[in-house]
Amino acid sequence: MCSPHSPGHPPPSVPDREEVRDWRGRRYSVGPSARTLTGVPRSVVLARALVAAAAVGVLQFGYGAAVPTLVAAHGWSPAAALLPFLVWTLVQGACAPALHRLGRRRELRAGALIQTGALLCAAALVVLGASSGLAAAVLGYGVLGGAGAGLVYHSCTDLVGGWFPDRRTVRSGAVGGAFALGSVPLLPVIAAGTSPASLPWACASLAALVLVLGVAGGAGQRSAPPRWWPPGASDPRAVALRRGADPPPATDFTHAQAWTAGGSLPLLHAVVALSGAGGLFVLAALPVLLVEGGHPPTAVAPAIAAFAAGSGLGRLAAGAAAERTGRRRILALLLGAAALALTGLAASASAGPPAAAVLLALAAGAGTGSCYPLTRAITEGHFGSRWTAGIHGLVYSSKAVGGLVGVGGAALLLATAPPAAWPTGLVGAGALCGVAALLAALLRRPLPVRTTPAPHGVWTPPRRRAPM
Repeated sequence: MCSPHSPGHPPPSVPDREEVRDWRGRRYSVGPSARTLTGVPRSVVLARALVAAAAVGVLQFGYGAAVPTLVAAHGWSPAAALLPFLVWTLVQGACAPALHRLGRRRELRAGALIQTGALLCAAALVVLGASSGLAAAVLGYGVLGGAGAGLVYHSCTDLVGGWFPDRRTVRSGAVGGAFALGSVPLLPVIAAGTSPASLPWACASLAALVLVLGVAGGAGQRSAPPRWWPPGASDPRAVALRRGADPPPATDFTHAQAWTAGGSLPLLHAVVALSGAGGLFVLAALPVLLVEGGHPPTAVAPAIAAFAAGSGLGRLAAGAAAERTGRRRILALLLGAAALALTGLAASASAGPPAAAVLLALAAGAGTGSCYPLTRAITEGHFGSRWTAGIHGLVYSSKAVGGLVGVGGAALLLATAPPAAWPTGLVGAGALCGVAALLAALLRRPLPVRTTPAPHGVWTPPRRRAPM
């Protein structure tokens, strides 16, 4: 029998790429298919990325639920127990621009980055369970775990965005949704079923699960070629002309041009920082506030799981809703709803029924979680698709500021304020989300940088360095 590559069976010809331009002059490389380039269809690439993102999301959404167990097992105060998570948020958010540069230079494949990140996350969980030293937990969980979760999350988001340019908003939102929803089945066990004596074993078991799923999710993953467009999908030229709730971008802005083209990019930074601060404060402080308010662990676990579920479902639904209603409107509406929900959660944390806390936590999670995919979609709609990943990496890095304000504010509140005043922190988190909603309503598309014809080409404003 002849092999597939023998003379009797010539290898199938790889279809040539077709270079097309839309009415704005943007170039697209149509084909070859994802199966031809990677050996698997796009659906498999997406499924593996979702598995990897779901595996590491527990490091963000599960830490607050584990704070009471960490306090009892290691003898830390609640404020000290939040320090590893504070460093984690700083590292995970701030590493986005550097990881984008690695991917853009093709120095490492996306699959290798995802698997390396899963290994770092597993090591962070082992350190958190085995070591009672706070400095070791800060270095192990905060630095290693933050870098690992950043590697997985950002690599998966950029990977899916490259392979799904025709549905980038919805598919990137699916990665964020998996990041939040993957922790939901584990949160009741973390909050109510982990004793201080079993903490090392529980962390080691969770580390093994994260490592296996992360390695499986990164297996064989490769980034899409630049400007790639799937053959057989909608014609990119027709997509550029399609009218929807949001007009197509005027042009492709570089990083420096995006900073100088109006105030859209600074506003996006502020929205991510403020909404991130509100959401991360809830993740860090809500379990302690509910326990202090007299709620039993069996009532605390559903509220924490509801917040994570709301965050994941909000990320999934926001992209589809934004295509019909408009990204800016949906973002402002959801952040405003989160502000109201957090204000109500402050009242129910100490005196309200458990069912109210669950419903309000669900609404707060949906509002704060939807910010990340929607700001990515707004970034592409304002500045074009060519540099979206890099520009949004800068925008997402504002989550580090949100972590400093949200988690740092929670640690400061627990350390200095009397327990009776702790619920006021939720009111402050709601106020931050309210300001983010107002800023989101002010977002406007920038005008094209290149506008005025010149005798020898197109006039462009002088180059200005983008602030870092």
